[in-house]
Amino acid sequence: MKLDLRCLQIDLARQKESVAFVKSYADFAAENGYNALILYLENAVRTEDTAFFDPEETYSADEIREIVAYAESKGLDVIPALENLGHLEKFFLYPQLEHLSEITDVEKEGRGFDRFKRGACGCITNPELNKFFDKYIADVCSLFHSKYVHMGLDEPFDLAVCERCKGALAAGKSKSDLFLAHILHTYELCKSLGKTMMMWDDFFEYADIVRDLPRDIVLCNWNYVFVGDEPQGHWTNRIKKDWFRLYDELGFSYLFCVYAHRCSSPYNVDTFTDYAEKYSPVGAIMTTWKRSDSFYQGAYPNIAYAGKKWSGLIQSEGDRVAAYASALGGSEECAKLLLSMNIVECGSVGDMANAAESDYMLKLMYRAALVPALEALRGFQGSLSGQARDVVTDAYDYIYEIYLNLRLQRLAVSIFDDYERKEDMRPCRLKELDEIAAGFEEIRENGAALWERYRSGIKSCRGAFEKKFASYAQKIDRCRKELIKGRRCGVLYVDLMLHDPYPTVHNQIAVKYRGEEENILFTGVLKPSIAQFEIGGCYGYRFAIEEKELESVTFAVWGEGAHYPLHFRYTAQGRKYVADTVEVLSGDVRNAENVLFEDTRFAEMGTDDGIAHFNDIALSAKRHVIRVTFRPLSEVKK
Repeated sequence: MKLDLRCLQIDLARQKESVAFVKSYADFAAENGYNALILYLENAVRTEDTAFFDPEETYSADEIREIVAYAESKGLDVIPALENLGHLEKFFLYPQLEHLSEITDVEKEGRGFDRFKRGACGCITNPELNKFFDKYIADVCSLFHSKYVHMGLDEPFDLAVCERCKGALAAGKSKSDLFLAHILHTYELCKSLGKTMMMWDDFFEYADIVRDLPRDIVLCNWNYVFVGDEPQGHWTNRIKKDWFRLYDELGFSYLFCVYAHRCSSPYNVDTFTDYAEKYSPVGAIMTTWKRSDSFYQGAYPNIAYAGKKWSGLIQSEGDRVAAYASALGGSEECAKLLLSMNIVECGSVGDMANAAESDYMLKLMYRAALVPALEALRGFQGSLSGQARDVVTDAYDYIYEIYLNLRLQRLAVSIFDDYERKEDMRPCRLKELDEIAAGFEEIRENGAALWERYRSGIKSCRGAFEKKFASYAQKIDRCRKELIKGRRCGVLYVDLMLHDPYPTVHNQIAVKYRGEEENILFTGVLKPSIAQFEIGGCYGYRFAIEEKELESVTFAVWGEGAHYPLHFRYTAQGRKYVADTVEVLSGDVRNAENVLFEDTRFAEMGTDDGIAHFNDIALSAKRHVIRVTFRPLSEVKK
């Protein structure tokens, strides 16, 4: 496949990079078959109207001109990527612009997707929104010569939820109508600037408006996971559609967009390109996002490979290996190793001594496979030099971080097993905890050295780099304190099913000991940690409880999507108790009786219709609650 437009993107909004580094990134793009460089900006450029933007996080107009001129001298079309609806959170941090936000307090309004007080979405019915952004976009675009401008328009999760917008909805407009009107306004703005508009297409899953759009908008379809016969959707219940066939039939130009994997795993580039080859995309974008606690170097082999693949230069497995090796000092052995590893993300809960995900076969296999891979990467760190060594170090740090997370999760399971054991295993557990802590410190030291080399004098955006390692230290400290304390606990087991880990469901578990008041045991997210966006299924969590008999457990679900509990059981004072009765307390709960069976039958709690959630924000706030009582295992009859 040879594509007309081969774009490499850099995220300058979520982490400022030095002008020198951006130039080197442009060099790398040009050397590897790309003919366009996309600068993702949000508010990263200071204009006359926004001179108050923090200079430590943004660029002057002259710096942008310098970057553009240099990249153009390398044969690259330099395309600005901006936002005027979603992803506006950094604009709202400034008092001068906070009035443009859709919500004023993320704790009380909106869908709860953001960590910023005023959220990330602009108010689509506030005329001041377009007034400000039309001018800002025009000013930034004046620094670029490309015929294209990417206008974002992705992920406006809190679209039309304020009182002003509700008034427009009450007057007969739909959210889709408001979204379409905003896109058309943006299109006219781009035309007035002499630009061809690009935009992300993810929210067409919610708002079915693509047939109403001008055909000269270039649609950008991003999908950052394994792509099969058709790309799965991005949001709740993963609306699946053969988008490229539709775009071909409607007459749109479009790009497919992959993710620069942090350790250069090839599955996303390979599978999405395979899908795209059946259709007629005009190009592709290798995207990179949010490197505020990490770096770009680990993705360089993947970036090099994609650029050459889309230039028609990959015709054999040897070409594939050579493309990776070109970013690894010519090491074909290291290239083969990275090409063999398809790494998926791994998450975990914060307090693993009190809440731990149970182990399962996929985790065991993952941990075992990473051990020899990490050992081999350590060898390449020692044998390579210069940038090639930095590439391996960054990839190694990412994989090692996943491995340590998996190992820490396994240790947490061992701690829970110890709650029910008679033998004191604390010395063994503390030794392993020290080894894990030393591993995270090694990653931190590697990262600090890379930061000094590539970002000297630049701060981590919102302290993300420092916060990441502080979070790991906190997890380890909590586990260490629990081990030293040596308490005896009961254990509550909660078995769950989540066939699709995309929904943003939240959970709360409350326990009532016999003769006492109910108290909250856990509030947070209970997803399968190793699955994330790739794999779903049955899994379980354990929670530390007091060595007392439980009268009941209350399990609550809310958020965008549904959750599916299978079973509840617990141990205390040497006895095991299993679910005996279940009562629906509130919300939408179906087949609640299934939690009484210790098998794979499940209850359904919540609403998994993504379009329904898009149209009615109140659905995500609705709580779906059941209460379960227990009886001793010895009293259960067949």
